[in-house]
Amino acid sequence: MDARAIAKTVVGRTAVDRTAGGACSPLPAAALRGGGLAVLELRNLSVSFDAPEGEVQAVRDVSLSLNAGETLAVVGESGCGKTVLCQSVMKLLPKTAKIKQGRILIPGEDITDYTDRQMRPLRGNIFSMIFQDPMTTLNPTLPVGKQITEAIHRHKKVTREEAESRAVDLLNLVGIDDPLRRMALQPHYFSGGMRQRCVLAIALALNPRILFADEPTTSLDVTIQANMLDLLRDVQKKTGVAIMLISHDLGVVARVADRVAVMYAGKIVEVGTAEEIFYDPRHPYTWGLLGALPSVALKTGILRQIPGMPPSLLSPPPGDAFATRNEYALAIDYEKMPPMFRISDTHSAATWLLDERAPRVRQPGLARSVPERPRPARRAVGSGEKAIVRVRDYVQHFQVSRSYTVRAVRGVSFELRQGEAFGLVGESGCGKSTIARAVMGIYAPTSGAIYFKDHLVSERRAYRKHRREIGRGMQIIFQDSAAALNQRMTVEEIISEPLLINGMYGKGRELRAKVLDLLTKVGMDETYRTKRPPEISGGQRQRVAIARSLAMEPEVIVADEPVASLDVSIQAQIVTLFQQLQRERGFTFLFIAHDLSMVHFLCDRVAVMHAGRLVEVAPADQLFDDPRHPYTRALLSATPSPDPASERSKKIARFKPNNDIVAGDIVNEKMREVAPGHFALSQ
Repeated sequence: MDARAIAKTVVGRTAVDRTAGGACSPLPAAALRGGGLAVLELRNLSVSFDAPEGEVQAVRDVSLSLNAGETLAVVGESGCGKTVLCQSVMKLLPKTAKIKQGRILIPGEDITDYTDRQMRPLRGNIFSMIFQDPMTTLNPTLPVGKQITEAIHRHKKVTREEAESRAVDLLNLVGIDDPLRRMALQPHYFSGGMRQRCVLAIALALNPRILFADEPTTSLDVTIQANMLDLLRDVQKKTGVAIMLISHDLGVVARVADRVAVMYAGKIVEVGTAEEIFYDPRHPYTWGLLGALPSVALKTGILRQIPGMPPSLLSPPPGDAFATRNEYALAIDYEKMPPMFRISDTHSAATWLLDERAPRVRQPGLARSVPERPRPARRAVGSGEKAIVRVRDYVQHFQVSRSYTVRAVRGVSFELRQGEAFGLVGESGCGKSTIARAVMGIYAPTSGAIYFKDHLVSERRAYRKHRREIGRGMQIIFQDSAAALNQRMTVEEIISEPLLINGMYGKGRELRAKVLDLLTKVGMDETYRTKRPPEISGGQRQRVAIARSLAMEPEVIVADEPVASLDVSIQAQIVTLFQQLQRERGFTFLFIAHDLSMVHFLCDRVAVMHAGRLVEVAPADQLFDDPRHPYTRALLSATPSPDPASERSKKIARFKPNNDIVAGDIVNEKMREVAPGHFALSQ
C-alpha cells in the first residue's frame, strides 16, 4: 500500500488526518554522510548468518560513513546488529556469516572482498577494536604486559625495552596503578574494570586510524569512565583517529559523540548530530530509549519501558520493524518499510510519522525538556528493622606472591535490613565484588564475620553445615555473564539446574513452564530456550543469569553489576522487575553498580567505597543531594547525563586520596554520623 494513497488511518481507536503533518522528503543515500572526509564508508551493507533455524539477517541495508577525527556513536538494543556492523569491517565474523550485499570502503580501497590474509596488515595499524567482554578478549595465561608488547612487536620493529616502556606508558594512560609491577600479573588478578582498561591499552598501542569501541566503558565506574572518555577525546585530538563507539549508555554517548546513529532490528532508523538526537529526536524508538533513562525517571518518577521485544531477524516484518512496540504506529507501518526522511542536512529518520501526510505527534519531553516533578516517596528503612545480612569488621587479603599482598577490603562493617535495596558504589578495584563474593560464602575472610540471618557464612565449617539453606536464601548475579554461564548448556538447562539440584521441580512440563515464566520476566521468549550462551548476545546472556538467580525465589539477591551489559530499555525492564519482586516478595537486594543514576533510582540506602573502606553511607536522596566525603562528590560529578551541552562543559571534580591511609592496612577510624542516618569518614 502506497503512503500517498492513504488519506486517513487508524491509530488505536482514533482516526487521524495524515495530511496535517509537516513536510519531509525521503533522504538520498548519499546524504547519510556527515561532514568532512570519510575514512570509512558503508554502502547498502547487509550481513546474515546461517543458523539451524534459517538465515538470520543481522544487518540490513545499512549506509553509513565515519569521518576523519569524528566520533560516531551507534546505539540500540542488544542484538540489533551494532557489534556485527563493526566486525564486518574488521572481517572478524564467524564462518557462518556472509556479506550478502553492499560495499565497505576506506580511502583508495574497496575491502569488501578482502581475505583474512589481506586484512592482517590493516588490523592494528588502520583498524583496532575494543571488545565488549575483556575477560574473553585477554589471554588468561599471559601477563597483561606481555599482551601489550606482543601487539607492538607484531607490527613494529622495536627493542624489548622500548616495547615494555610503551606498555608501562599505556597502562599509566588508562589509569592502572603501579603499572610496572602489575604488568607481570595475569588478567584474573584484575577486576572487571581494570581488565577493560588493559584491553583499551592494547587497542591504542599502534595509534590506529579507525577505532571500533564496542561498549568500552561498560564495566568501568563513573570516575574511570570519565577519565577513559577524556582519554579517547585527547587521543583523537592528537592523532585524528576516527572512533565508532558502540554503547547502550546514552550519557557516555552525550559526552563524546559528534554524531549518533540509532539502530533497530539490523537497520539504521535515525542519524543526526548528538544535539539533534538528544534534543530533537524524531523516531519513536529513539524516544523510547531516552525515556528509559534513570536520570529522566528521577525527574518524572516513572522509569518508562519500551513494551514487547524486538522482532526475530530470521523473518523480519515487511514494514517498520518497530511497529508492534510503537504506540504511534500507523497502518502503513505494518505493510511497508519507511524510507529515510530528511529533517536537516545532518539529521534523518526512517519513520512514516515524517511523511507529509502523517499526523502530528508531540514527542515526549526528553533530555533538557523534562519537567521537574516531586520525587516519589521512598521506602523508609529504619535502623531498628531486622538485619538479614550483617558484615562486621570484614578484612580480605589476597597473597599474590611472597612479596606482594593485595589488601582488597579493610575493616568494612554494614548490614542489609529486611526488604531494603542497598546500593554499593565505588571505583573499580575498590573491593565491591570481593564483598559480594564474601557475603555469598565464596571467599573466606582474612578476619571479621559475615552472617546470613543467624548463620555464620564467613566460617567454613558453619557454612558447610547450613549450605543448602544459605544457597536457597541467597543468590548472586555475577558481573561477567560469559564466564558465569556454562557455555555447553542450553538456556533451559542453565535456568532449571538450581531447581533440579534443590529438588524443587521434577523434569517435565511443570519445570519447563517455570523456565518459560522466568524467561518472560526478563524480556526473552521461548525461542531462546534451546540456545547456548555463545549463540546469544552479551545482554541476552545477562538476562539468562538474572532469570537463574530468580529461580530459587531467594530472600537476598547479591547483584554485582547486573545491568551493566544491558541496553537502557532492558535495564528499565529489569529494574522495574526488581522493584515489583521486592514489593511482592520483600526480598533484600545488595546492588553493586557504577551507574549512579540507576543506584539513585532503585536503592533505599547507598554506601560509597574507596580503597577497601566505606567512606560514606546514607539514605539515597540524602547522599545524592548532600554528599559529605570528597570522594563521593567526585563520583557524583563524574556521573554522565543524556545532555550533550552539559556533558561537554562539565568539570569533573578530582579526588586526591591520603596516600598514607590508602597504603595502610586496617584503618580503625570509624565513620561519624553527620546527619540522621547519614555517616561519613573524615578525610
